[in-house]
Amino acid sequence: MSEFTIGYLSWKKHNIIKKTLDSHRENGLFHIIPPKNRIIYFQEISEEDRTIANDYELNYMGNSQNIGILNAFIKLVEKCKTSYFIFCENDFILMDNNFDINKTLEDVSCILKNDLYAQIKLSNSKNPGFLYIGGGDEWLQQDQSNFRYKVESLSWIPNPRDFYRNINSVTHNYEWLVFKSDDQNWSNHIHVCNTKYLKEVILPLLRYNRDYNKNLDVKYQGLEDTLIFPDKIPNPNEYIKNLIKLHSKRKIYSGGGNFYHNK
Repeated sequence: MSEFTIGYLSWKKHNIIKKTLDSHRENGLFHIIPPKNRIIYFQEISEEDRTIANDYELNYMGNSQNIGILNAFIKLVEKCKTSYFIFCENDFILMDNNFDINKTLEDVSCILKNDLYAQIKLSNSKNPGFLYIGGGDEWLQQDQSNFRYKVESLSWIPNPRDFYRNINSVTHNYEWLVFKSDDQNWSNHIHVCNTKYLKEVILPLLRYNRDYNKNLDVKYQGLEDTLIFPDKIPNPNEYIKNLIKLHSKRKIYSGGGNFYHNK
């Protein structure tokens, strides 16, 4: 599927990125995404990084400094020439499980063709690996109507359809639950979006907040903070206000999923 580009982000942890890339190559992703559409950005790039890129047939970029997740994300998306862009940090393993990666990406293509503002999560919904947030029995007893990480909660909720009674879904090869923007904060967990949406809505918001928000943590949390709290972007002009409205149209899809966060 030459319509997909995958953009990797890596910083020093060579054993981890090699394990990730091994799983992507061995479990079928490299058969789907050709070398010309595989890009990696190395923070504090080294000769070992360049060797890894060549060994796995990746197009590489990098900087002698750590320019931060936000700036690296911008550079990866700018480099994308295909319809759809997958963002993958260095520790997302492609599992050999009951979900075929070919069928998953067929579904993704169908969804994105019909929803410009879709963000499709590729982690396994029941076994996503490391999450920064979790829930238990006490959590399940509480009112979670305003909970902003409903996709993550799929991994610990016994029956999501009973818990979130008004949830929608679409079915292609697999069933995908559909959440609204207010249901799920933006997360860097492996996902895929329309490149048009990223280039025309997301990147301008990121650049504007980076350039005008002196309190933004560009290196680590700036990407997520910009897209979770767009109301905190300082002094937005009409163009930025319109982009924020477009960003609020985002829907988040989660299905079976093929990836595991091996943090």
